[in-house]
Amino acid sequence: MSARKVYFFGRNAAMMALVDQQLKATGIHAEGYMDEAVLLADLAKGEGRLLVIGGGVEEEARVRLRAACRELNVLVLEHNGGPGQLAENIGQALG
Repeated sequence: MSARKVYFFGRNAAMMALVDQQLKATGIHAEGYMDEAVLLADLAKGEGRLLVIGGGVEEEARVRLRAACRELNVLVLEHNGGPGQLAENIGQALG
């Protein structure tokens, strides 16, 4: 079985690109999403380990995503810091 996936979700395309580059530079492969429906469909596949929710995501979407992750046993990291801190925060979340 392959390693379970790390996903990140945000609303700002420029920030999402920066996060993707920062994570790759630290050796973390993560899949980024800006479309909630697509993310929920991928989460439903049962391959997720951690979902990082960015600071710009509205509360209604956060509630839906947290609920889906709870049902699917996926960890949630709600990240409001800059992308420079994200790799360390992911490492701590995955412990």
